[in-house]
Amino acid sequence: MIRTMLGWIAFLILTTIAGICGTSLSLISPKKVVPYVVRPWARLMLLSCDVKVNVEGIENVPKGPCVIMFNHQSIFDVLAYMAVLPIDWRAVMKKEVGRMPFIGWVSMLSGHYLVARDGSAGDTREVKKIVKNLRSGPAVVLAPEGTRSPDGKLLPFQKGGFFIALLARVPLVTMVITGGREIRSKGSRWINPTDMSVKIFPPIKVDDLPPGRIGREELMSMVRSQMQGVLDEYESSEAS
Repeated sequence: MIRTMLGWIAFLILTTIAGICGTSLSLISPKKVVPYVVRPWARLMLLSCDVKVNVEGIENVPKGPCVIMFNHQSIFDVLAYMAVLPIDWRAVMKKEVGRMPFIGWVSMLSGHYLVARDGSAGDTREVKKIVKNLRSGPAVVLAPEGTRSPDGKLLPFQKGGFFIALLARVPLVTMVITGGREIRSKGSRWINPTDMSVKIFPPIKVDDLPPGRIGREELMSMVRSQMQGVLDEYESSEAS
């Protein structure tokens, strides 16, 4: 209980400070928000919750444009990738995030993407904007499941992120995060400190895939296989 209370107090204080700094910096230089506000905020949040993140394959993160996909079990997954990714990036988030104080304001002002995920014309326009920006801009980070898994098992993948990678013709990187659900699962308010692990696979070159639906399904299958393999290994190690 004490760790949970300290974690929530740290969240309120650190988020308020980072939100003020991030909002101000977004108006001056949006490109500096991730390295100078978001990354330090995430690292301090993990530190305040006594969470250590072990990373494997950080050298696989391209320096140029790419799509990075991660499995989503806990809010701590987001803190983990924010803390460890050594590049500039923009996240694809639920539209509702934009209404959150500080986090939403910084997200909108610094160029992250807020989508409704309802197939509306607005979403189509947002995908086109992401593709256009991605070809020359920073990497895009998203969860192909679209939301947090309640039991840790992979949910069905949404197609949008794979369309983006194929249309932009940029590499796709699979990032598998474990341990976050044990710290705080979906719907829980309790924080249970433990180590997390992030495994980053070598980039998948989409130019090597067939065009159209066949290429998209092959890409989805490859990413799912990589994620499932790590999750199966993690579950086996936890059970032994």
